[in-house]
Amino acid sequence: MNIKKQISRLYLYEIVSGLQIVDAVWVFFLLQRGFSLGQVGIAEGVFHAVSMCFEIPSGMVSDTIGRRRTLMLSGIVSAMAAFFMIASDNFAMILLAMGINAVSYNLVSGTREALTYDSLLVTGQEEMYLKVASRQDFLYEALFAFTSLMSVVTVSLGYKKAYLLGILQGILCTFCASLLKEAVVEEKKNREKMSLGIMAKEVAGHFVRTAKFLRKTPKVAWRMACSGLVSAAVYVVYMLLQDHLVAVGLEPGFLGIPLLLISLCTMAGAVLAEKSRKISSRKLYLAGGILTGLSLIFAGRNSLVISVMGGGIAHCVSEVIMLRTETENQKFFSSESRATMVSAGSMAYSVFMTILSPGAGALADVLSVSEAFALLGLLAAAAGVIMFCRMRYENEK
Repeated sequence: MNIKKQISRLYLYEIVSGLQIVDAVWVFFLLQRGFSLGQVGIAEGVFHAVSMCFEIPSGMVSDTIGRRRTLMLSGIVSAMAAFFMIASDNFAMILLAMGINAVSYNLVSGTREALTYDSLLVTGQEEMYLKVASRQDFLYEALFAFTSLMSVVTVSLGYKKAYLLGILQGILCTFCASLLKEAVVEEKKNREKMSLGIMAKEVAGHFVRTAKFLRKTPKVAWRMACSGLVSAAVYVVYMLLQDHLVAVGLEPGFLGIPLLLISLCTMAGAVLAEKSRKISSRKLYLAGGILTGLSLIFAGRNSLVISVMGGGIAHCVSEVIMLRTETENQKFFSSESRATMVSAGSMAYSVFMTILSPGAGALADVLSVSEAFALLGLLAAAAGVIMFCRMRYENEK
């Protein structure tokens, strides 16, 4: 395998997949179409409920049929989701589109990371994973930042034209994925020759192996849970922030500017993750959880500047926690189930999102956005403290 060409194509895939022009303003589009914050929370909850159910199965599919094919399939499913989003104004159709979109993300989640790690592994360069993964996230967030900046144009296009561009983006993702090479390690050499019956048994066996692995390796499971909770709390705030910023005086047409700043902070987090090796995981979880929690609380203030700063810092720190968690956990995974295990971590995130998204949306409707943000901040801080105490207990044992 030509590793330089492979990494370049993986970077290209990140660039194209980052061109999610609707993701920055989908909440605004739903509100503009007459849906309430509560319904937005339900829609996001459905997205993550579906994601929770399909996270591990999609990883198993990736481990069974191959990473390249799975990434190609993801682009097709993403295009389908964009089509259904403009097919009807019925709320049930919106929920269907959200569910299909969740599956497209599931197919990428774990697959991209597994293909990257195995590509490095077969060339003896797996120690470069944190560096490459950080750059992948940087590129993805850079393009997401660009789409946030272009949200003025996106909003002016209207949701139908915006989602039509989303269909095109899904097709381009499929093309870019087709350029990648499958990283075949010794454990996977005969996988493409399996019959459908054997593949089905292989997928079923993954459930058992995943459960046994997490039970026998609690430190991996705890890392997944902590990172998942912190990341979920941060994203729920980002979702509700679109409405909150407009409520505190921001013109809807300029919504892309603060969203761009927050995306830049996430990019900074991707860069800092590579530099954070000197900090122990225990200290990172404690300081990162508390700082993220405080930032989320400040994001709920009625000051536009403080709110954006709070959201930006929270995204930066949570990105560092997520990348460090993923890198540490990769060392425990085998190539034959790597995508499944990474997907298990994503499933933890989806579980928390399924609970927090509709809950925070309802709380924001009944009480206030500030109180919803404060609760999410306390949960993120608690996750960091609990993880610190657990790791300290493990070290003392």
